[in-house]
Amino acid sequence: MMKGGTILEKEIIIEPQHKYVKDDKKICIALMASYVILTIQYFVLIYFNLIGSSSGATIQLMSKGFVGLAFLYALPTVLKRSSVKFIEVYFVAVFIFLLHFSIFPENREYMSNLIFPVFFMSLPAFIFSLSIRDFSILKEIMKKASFIVFIVGTILGGLIFSGRASAGSYSMSLSYYMLLPAIIFIDELFDKFSLKLLLATITSLLVILALGSRGAILCIIVFIFLKVIKLGIILSYKSAVLYSSLFGLAVAGYLLVDKIIESLYSFLLSYGIRSRSLSLFLSDEVYLSGRDKLYDLVIDKIVNNPILGVGIAGDRNALEGAYAHNFFVEIIGDFGIIIGLVLSVAFLIFMVKALATKNQTKYNIIIIWVSLGFVHLMVSGTYLEDIKFWILMGLLINFNRTSRINVQKSEHWHENFEKEGNL
Repeated sequence: MMKGGTILEKEIIIEPQHKYVKDDKKICIALMASYVILTIQYFVLIYFNLIGSSSGATIQLMSKGFVGLAFLYALPTVLKRSSVKFIEVYFVAVFIFLLHFSIFPENREYMSNLIFPVFFMSLPAFIFSLSIRDFSILKEIMKKASFIVFIVGTILGGLIFSGRASAGSYSMSLSYYMLLPAIIFIDELFDKFSLKLLLATITSLLVILALGSRGAILCIIVFIFLKVIKLGIILSYKSAVLYSSLFGLAVAGYLLVDKIIESLYSFLLSYGIRSRSLSLFLSDEVYLSGRDKLYDLVIDKIVNNPILGVGIAGDRNALEGAYAHNFFVEIIGDFGIIIGLVLSVAFLIFMVKALATKNQTKYNIIIIWVSLGFVHLMVSGTYLEDIKFWILMGLLINFNRTSRINVQKSEHWHENFEKEGNL
């Protein structure tokens, strides 16, 4: 082998570790700032009972401004790395938006309301996550953000439990905010058990169960499943004992799930907390909260317009302001059966390819964001306005692109080495 290695070899070894740390931190802080700022905003709105008031609207506007400043902070770095992609993404997005605006005049009122969240929140999140180069930095910033969200969410949960604040019968927003620390803590628990992490995890889950929605629970279940199936590796003796114990507890929990839920529900009732999620779990029937009716209405519209669909925001027009509450129904409704199916399949292919990575750091990040940014879209939310989904989209393309580049670099390196007679 050549003494000291080739220039390309040195670049491959040094670049990921040293070159882009500062810039990557800026980008990752900007992405996670939205999570932290919106959680703090929700705390203020609930604690001071400002939801629906003019003061609440002002605070929400200020929060958007702070999120915008966070994005502006990292924008020069993103433009330096991805200026061409930035132009391409916005050109395509504006073209599609204007096309639908002209073809579907009945949707214009709802499309106008989407201009800010799509072009100033979702697309920047997509481009920023597409520009990340060192994914371990993203993981570290996610951990720090999750700790802040955990503290704020736990304090708010405590205030609600004590009756000093009220979020109504349940809070979908709080459950999805607390989903970030819950998943991060569970991820760390799998890697290294600690009583502090276990306590923090239980606290996060309690807030979600007591005050949140079933969608967040589904996200956690999917994350655990994706985490466990990757454990097809040789485990140490301690790890084998730990996972065997956890599996045993899971089986016991499944067998006693009704009694556990009843006990937890009774415990929360003693504090005046009527958990909507737990009461629905105890119900003998599957309760879809009216989603089945929404699906039927949108699907009927799609059947009547199979080629073009109902257009962007067409589900809102059909449902008088509501949205489809299902990612695939919304995509097919927006773009028609043919294009909608192509986009859906392309998304699933990108996700499966990213999940097939052998890089453990990348895999952990992708399953976290699949759980945060996609799973809940099967039962709630809309992909157009969900920053988490667009972060996931950027990461999926980023992961697939960097994997391809690394393969090409490796092949190029070996070709040069073979020419020089070093293999």
